[in-house]
Amino acid sequence: MPGKRVMLVDDDQDSLVAETDVVRRGGYEVLVATDAISAVSLAVKQRPDAVVLEIGLPGGAGTTVMRRLHALPQLASVPVLMLSGRDPARYREAALKAGAVAYLTKPVQAEDLLAALRLALGEREAGQPDAEAPPGPSADAGGQLVLLVDDDRDLLTLLAGALRRQGFEVAVAVDAVGAVTMAVKQRPQAVVLDIDLPGGDGTTVMRRLHSMPQLAGVPVLMLSGREPAKYREAALKAGAVAYLSKPVDAEELVAALRRALDPA
Repeated sequence: MPGKRVMLVDDDQDSLVAETDVVRRGGYEVLVATDAISAVSLAVKQRPDAVVLEIGLPGGAGTTVMRRLHALPQLASVPVLMLSGRDPARYREAALKAGAVAYLTKPVQAEDLLAALRLALGEREAGQPDAEAPPGPSADAGGQLVLLVDDDRDLLTLLAGALRRQGFEVAVAVDAVGAVTMAVKQRPQAVVLDIDLPGGDGTTVMRRLHSMPQLAGVPVLMLSGREPAKYREAALKAGAVAYLSKPVDAEELVAALRRALDPA
């Protein structure tokens, strides 16, 4: 059975060859494009599951390509990872705000590229078999899918790993638009949602999800570094089933998820 399709877009042939080798060895089918125009046309034709996109491209900026892809209904929820040799301190935030799920700096290490792809695609990390989960019934989440939404990449990676070790499947988003599109595409059993997000606040995202018949009953857990005395009540009134304060303890999150998914 063929693996998921990853489209690599880069005009640096040496980088493209190296990235292609890494992604194929990771078990993915690879599509390639070397400029902005061919990237859009190839994505429309082939419908990749993820895109790794260089910021600087002939024919247009990578962020422009990403916006064009996400403006198309059939590609709106496809995760895009930005790749660049540019200064991350200057360009990372702009890439994430534009809708990228990750910003990788060239030269990118093979393990970093594959880890970012697996996270974006909601897959279990290689080297993390089910046996790593703590023993006993409490470790079996039955493969329930949890959507994690936070623009703090370090926290996102930490929480995703903790949930996967407990048997959950994980999908991720880093902004308000990506959260809604990913939820519509993946139909998660629960959503863990930061209040402060690029593109909109978490309560607005939650209301949008709960306005859709297919997502109306999905429990949402709010996550924030804001003062709980001021924001917890508002979050719960808006429809959240729990409000967790940052820094979040992974065990506390797992326990809250289990309560939300099995309130009885």
